Amino acid sequence: MVSRRTFLGLMGAGVGALAAGPLAASGAPRRPNIVLFLVDDMGWQDTSVPFLYRDGKPVVTPLNRRYAGKTPNMERLARRGMLFTDAYACPVCSPSRCSLMSGMNAARHRVTDWTLGVDQASRFKAHGEGLFPPRWSANGLQPPGTAPKGECQPPWRTDAQGRFFQPAPDAPDPVAYDLKAPYTNALAFPQLLREAGYRTIHVGKAHWGTGSGGYDRTDSTLPSTPGADPRNFGFDVNIAGCEVGGPKNYRGDAHYGNKSYSQFATPGLDENNYYQDNVFLTDALTDMALRALDRARAEDPSRPFYLYMAHYALHSPLDNARAWDASRSASPDLAKDTRNPDPKDGMKWSPMERNYGTLIKGMDDSLGKLLDWLDANALADDTLVLFMADNGGLAISGRMPGANAPARAGKGSCYEGGIREPLIAAWPGKIAPGSVSHEPIIIEDLYPTLLAAAGLPLPAPDRLAVTPAQVHGTPLRQVIDGEDFLPVLTGARPTVRPDAAERPLLWHYPNFWGEGIPGPEYHFYTALRLGRWKLVYQHSDQTFELYDLPADIAERRNLAAERPDVVARLRREMGRLLRERGAQMPIRADGTPVPFPDA
Repeated sequence: MVSRRTFLGLMGAGVGALAAGPLAASGAPRRPNIVLFLVDDMGWQDTSVPFLYRDGKPVVTPLNRRYAGKTPNMERLARRGMLFTDAYACPVCSPSRCSLMSGMNAARHRVTDWTLGVDQASRFKAHGEGLFPPRWSANGLQPPGTAPKGECQPPWRTDAQGRFFQPAPDAPDPVAYDLKAPYTNALAFPQLLREAGYRTIHVGKAHWGTGSGGYDRTDSTLPSTPGADPRNFGFDVNIAGCEVGGPKNYRGDAHYGNKSYSQFATPGLDENNYYQDNVFLTDALTDMALRALDRARAEDPSRPFYLYMAHYALHSPLDNARAWDASRSASPDLAKDTRNPDPKDGMKWSPMERNYGTLIKGMDDSLGKLLDWLDANALADDTLVLFMADNGGLAISGRMPGANAPARAGKGSCYEGGIREPLIAAWPGKIAPGSVSHEPIIIEDLYPTLLAAAGLPLPAPDRLAVTPAQVHGTPLRQVIDGEDFLPVLTGARPTVRPDAAERPLLWHYPNFWGEGIPGPEYHFYTALRLGRWKLVYQHSDQTFELYDLPADIAERRNLAAERPDVVARLRREMGRLLRERGAQMPIRADGTPVPFPDA
């Protein structure tokens, strides 16, 4: 039995002693390995790495100083590769993860809000600002061929002793489903990687399809959908992934929320003494990822791998009872915590902020252990590593003022604090070390870019998924909206498009975010960035805001009245994209949809 102290010591010392020997030159894979390290709810400034640049130089912000010493491995990755100052995701997690997996913009795939329970018809009734959401794809992303009715295996079950296991896809007693709320079918890029010979490994949060979350019960009739299981999207291995979008508890002694039933419990981690030794969730997932990599190398060292390391951190909870990490803090009592003392930096200091910082530190430790594993196995030169987050940092629910400063607002918002993300990519010999790109990138761009890095073309249009007409009224066809930015990574050119044309980036959120904060910052909006300009269309009153981002990253000076020419140009482009992508608009009290911005 490995004690908690011994386990944490091994993890803290790196993984070199646990890793297999270096890969022989004759066994080197023809295609590169790929590691996508995705962090949950991480703000653009939640790191010691400066992502704000002015006049070509990094600007160290107060948050960068607050998290000094907590993200040395992000610094290490940035030294090895390219840092993107203008990278974006969606405002909340499910839309981002569905865009990542499908290559579609959220306006097209229609998973415009976070998903969880099967059908969840009540989500259509949530309203604010005098508006109701449309019939968006509340059942999330589903694999190609998923019909409204059928059978599937839930991603997790428990045996008579309460231990988790994954049923085989063809196991008996599948669950029948009958989906009444919409969903969207998509061919995911991990399926294409697997078909090309990759070993595909999913670790952590999935949050694409819907289910019950009731995997600590033996009841085989609990609802699920095929989209809840990452294996249905091309992953050979699934560790802890299901429909759940956040952890109930980070603590091993609470069984990660499974000690007493919770819909948000993290499944599949009831081994390796994690519960008994009270291993922190981030550490347990990292250890499981390293074990999966070791197994993949032992089975076939010549086979390339794709590791999707999707941490539940930095998602709430942030309280001491569920998030406090004794391995990184000296005491649960804030006043006695000598490892995380009050920085006295003029910003709010509370147990919540301290615990948020320990989540950041744990996430960065995980990144370091994966980098150590690649180094120890002589695989760093053969591996593309990308670091990104799925939406902005939480800026409400008790977080300190300016939680994403200088960016405005946070998770759930189309302002920069809700959508601008840290993005770093390293690939020795292919990406120049210590390089910086100011090219705007959005999360659906990862689909074509990772395929291109693997030497694979985009799937032919007839291979892409089509959602049945009975789901949406008309067929919904998958179209890859993302664009390949591999030439930017390799230095072939500084822009995504060969002609250096500015390309529009679109965010569409016709929903009322679950936090329920009143006002226009977090609900019912469309936003468009084109070059330096960003236009925000408020659905509630059909007004426009225009911001010059290089001059006003905080989005405080609305220039719409001063630059009607720019507003008119961006309104036309926003309307064109919304129509081309089949976007749904929210519904007004009289039952009519909000008009498009160029109407």
